[in-house]
Amino acid sequence: MTPFLAIVRVTIRQTLGVKRAIGLGLLSLSAAGTYFLTALGQGAGRHPNAAFDVFLGLSVGTFLNIIIPVVTLIIATSVLGDERRDTTMSFLVLRPLKRITIAAAKVTAAILESFFLTGVGALALGIVSAPRLGTTAYIVPLLVGTLVATAAYCAVFVPIGYLLKRATLIGLTYVFVWENGIGGAIPALAGISPWRIGISAMAAIAPSDFVTQLPQFAIGDLQPGAAGAALKALILITLSSVALASILRRRDLAV
Repeated sequence: MTPFLAIVRVTIRQTLGVKRAIGLGLLSLSAAGTYFLTALGQGAGRHPNAAFDVFLGLSVGTFLNIIIPVVTLIIATSVLGDERRDTTMSFLVLRPLKRITIAAAKVTAAILESFFLTGVGALALGIVSAPRLGTTAYIVPLLVGTLVATAAYCAVFVPIGYLLKRATLIGLTYVFVWENGIGGAIPALAGISPWRIGISAMAAIAPSDFVTQLPQFAIGDLQPGAAGAALKALILITLSSVALASILRRRDLAV
């Protein structure tokens, strides 16, 4: 096994315990559960338009907007943050490993862990809503948008978790004040909002009704495009890995 894969495996084992997986998994599944209950209460099974309104509100306004960043924040800030707090980081950086390998492996582990949880929630929401929407055409777009948003958030939150002691508080401030507050009021800032980048990927391959019904705050000035959204996420991942590698090199000097 290569050092990269070994670090990924050990990181996942250390940071994704059973209790955390269950708790965050239930949070991720809450959108699907809410859709089911709300759809029944509003008779969405008999009215496709009502079913779509419920799906749009939960997928955009709850799942991508709140659940994905919260789940990803908890996972991503722990992959390096826990090692720094537990003073075990030195054991890793003292090994004869390239710092970019360590950094990229940590970011990759965060993405895999986070998408394992957010992907389950996206799949559940797509499956639960399919009978009432009368189509399964939203399942794959929702999964794609979830993957892009999750990866972008991990690229942002892994460095925050390593550098800052109160990473969770800073991350929540970023999501709710910057992204959903300032970013929602200024459409031009949509391009630096991970969940909106995910929305643009989803909108590119979802049925046309999804694009036409999207509220302005959900996509801002972004244009639907799966390839462009994936490229933005990849650029964020690359920048995050390079920045972390540089930070770890400087830390070596202090050891």
